[in-house]
Amino acid sequence: MFAMLGASLMLASCSEDGPEAPTAYYRVIDFENTRVTLAGPTSYGANLYASYDGTKFVKGEIEVEKGVNMEFGINRSSWYNDYDFSAGGMVLSQWNYRTDIEGVSEGWWYTYLNQCSVYNTDSQDGANKGAGAGGSNTFAVINGFEGEYSDGVGSFRFTNGAEYRVVAMDICPTSYVYGCITEGNAFGNNPDKSLEEVGGWFKIIATGYDAEGNETASVEKYICDYRSSIRPVKISSTWENWDLSGLGRVNEVKFNFEGSDSGDFGLNTPAYMALDNITIRMN
Repeated sequence: MFAMLGASLMLASCSEDGPEAPTAYYRVIDFENTRVTLAGPTSYGANLYASYDGTKFVKGEIEVEKGVNMEFGINRSSWYNDYDFSAGGMVLSQWNYRTDIEGVSEGWWYTYLNQCSVYNTDSQDGANKGAGAGGSNTFAVINGFEGEYSDGVGSFRFTNGAEYRVVAMDICPTSYVYGCITEGNAFGNNPDKSLEEVGGWFKIIATGYDAEGNETASVEKYICDYRSSIRPVKISSTWENWDLSGLGRVNEVKFNFEGSDSGDFGLNTPAYMALDNITIRMN
């Protein structure tokens, strides 16, 4: 059920107050060269669902240091009583299709059929390479939001009760999210209008927890915010860095989404985001 990945340790020097301040050591989880099963066999990610007949992805681990791994995976669905991506979770992907393809209906790229694809205009269309941050190939996709009709959110944790400072990561909208925000969401309150046209907004929230399960802090970032026409926050089509240093020392990080396009069953905007280069301070 678990797949392991050994990765290199990056050493960085960081000056702090005092002449004898220790050197800061950082570990960057970039998801490259992993044995963890990737979302597939298409950008829909059928192998993330309980009904799939082939090799499924359920959980994965990446080594942080000897004796400690970063653990992530798919939540268990109360509807299917099995692990299913509809219940939220965190998976790895290399899909980067961001345009319509021949033989497929127009607009397919911003539907659930393309939910594991990142909308990164620096990547090569259809090449399945270079879609990660900095031109890397592999990244993570999180899914899920908190609510009455939700089974869980995307998250990762450190094994053996370890706590670290997760100081930053890169994020980029998935194709599904980008399209629904810019082209209109068939399941939204205004199906034929973009969030910009209706003055809407959408944000991601990271919340840290210590080894005892106590909340440390939350950090949020607006993916878009069109409530002001003077200085709107426009959705990005490339990777951006997200400062998470405010979380403090954490054992687990959970991600939630909130937005203006919500209804009786919660958030209408697809609760997805691509993550890469999770930077951890080791001391």
